[in-house]
Amino acid sequence: MSEPSPNPQKQRYQRDQPSGFLEDIGVKYYQYLAKKAGVSKLDVVAIDDLPSDEIMCALAHSLTHFAAIIAFSIGALTTVVSVWFEWEYAGRMDDTLYYASYGLIVLIMLAIEMGVLFWLGLRTVHGLACLTGQHGTYDDPFLETADAMPNLLARAALEVPDPVIHYLGIDPMKHVPKSKLLLVGFLYKAKVLLSSLLVKFVLVRIFGKGGSRLGFAWVAIPITGIWDAVVMYKIAKEARLRLFGNRLARHIAEEVMQPELMGQLSDKAKEGALRAVATMMVLSQNHHPNMLVLLLKLSQTLAIDHECEYDNWEDFLKLLDEVSPPERYFILDLLCVSAAFDGHLSRLERHHLPLAFGEYTDIYMRRIDDLMQALLNGQLHRAKTLCKLDFEPG
Repeated sequence: MSEPSPNPQKQRYQRDQPSGFLEDIGVKYYQYLAKKAGVSKLDVVAIDDLPSDEIMCALAHSLTHFAAIIAFSIGALTTVVSVWFEWEYAGRMDDTLYYASYGLIVLIMLAIEMGVLFWLGLRTVHGLACLTGQHGTYDDPFLETADAMPNLLARAALEVPDPVIHYLGIDPMKHVPKSKLLLVGFLYKAKVLLSSLLVKFVLVRIFGKGGSRLGFAWVAIPITGIWDAVVMYKIAKEARLRLFGNRLARHIAEEVMQPELMGQLSDKAKEGALRAVATMMVLSQNHHPNMLVLLLKLSQTLAIDHECEYDNWEDFLKLLDEVSPPERYFILDLLCVSAAFDGHLSRLERHHLPLAFGEYTDIYMRRIDDLMQALLNGQLHRAKTLCKLDFEPG
């Protein structure tokens, strides 16, 4: 019996590095939370069946604020111990014993702080996932297992960098210098340790010397707490962006791009639709997973699996002149939606987009801003209305 032919999509899907140790732990704990809550096998809830934007925003903000308060508390409490030790024993112990004891206390408190923050981050993103109807650990028909929703959310919760993924020959880091890639990678690895040490050992020591320095050392308590709260807000914001972006990508691929709509597009227009997403992946310069999700779902919906230089901007502009005006408006709609999917516009995007939008630049740029705000604020229903793909300008 012959073996089944390989999935063309999987053949075109190349990931530069495997998932890391922290990400694997995060995924397992996320799956445990879903199983414990009894929602691991539930299907994704349709957007129209979700609560209103007002209710979802209120619940998401409440969940985020609560997590930030806990993060502030753990940051402050773990810092109290090291500051108290410094206040109580500085100058009263043998220097060798003092610094060895102080260093050990700081490391222990830092480990506790990071452990609780990781735990809190994972519980927060799981709560947000349940809120948006993506509470399960289902297999994603579009994404590889290592890049399914539990992995995307675990990376957001643990602030683990997303891997660079090449699909259909598209290079998402095409315009990013290698030196910048190395720097970003280093900063990701060192961020947690360096940020905490910076707060604990640098900021609070610039105010004075000797006894006055010990007094100002207590400033580290609220500073560390505020820093941890800010980190938790950032985690929740990124989780919402990934959750809502994934929902909208599914909506576009499964509900908007129906056969009757796709049947109106020429082969050239279908290629232009894929180029619209690919060029935005490259110009955004951050290979956000929302862009990859949209690209994968779009390529499968359009049944495109052959490699091509889809991320060439000049070719994309030429193609816009080769399709009919209604098809051009459809492609520009998709370009607009793609640009908003990672929550911000890069310098390259702001420079290049007007070249494609032409006389409709103001309308499309305003739509991009509105969609980004809806995504970042958790207004999923409003974001859905802004993802219309039709054959009209604007």
